[in-house]
Amino acid sequence: MHRRAQISCIAWFVVSAGILFLPSCKSEPVWVQQEVKAETQAASLQGVTWTLVTMNGHGASPKNPLTIEFGADWTVTGSGGINRFSGSCTTATGEVRFTPMVATKMGGSPERMKMEQEYFDAIAQVRNFSLQGGLLRLRDDSKKTILEFSR
Repeated sequence: MHRRAQISCIAWFVVSAGILFLPSCKSEPVWVQQEVKAETQAASLQGVTWTLVTMNGHGASPKNPLTIEFGADWTVTGSGGINRFSGSCTTATGEVRFTPMVATKMGGSPERMKMEQEYFDAIAQVRNFSLQGGLLRLRDDSKKTILEFSR
């Protein structure tokens, strides 16, 4: 009889633990579900200031943030670290193409000017995008990530 009581107690514990932990394992938080759904929906790009994290695999300087913003009418604005820029883009599911950007003409150090030009050149090469885990990845024709942004 003692053995049967132990087995019942263990079984009750396992079932109770399963009930306690099952709901948290069964479903993902709403924001994760929304993120997965929005991975390639172009409208998910709008209304957010995206800050550059990496460019061509190299980390970006938080001291001079490079940004991009997508307007409701698909205008594009942002900062190249020195100059503000604007233009527009066309989008489809998972695809984005930018028009040539117009920028202010302020000057900076040769290093910052070089980085800004690399940024503008990279934007011109973008053909598609994905959103994953709060990161916006802009890719070229070969699907190589050339720009990566965070919210």
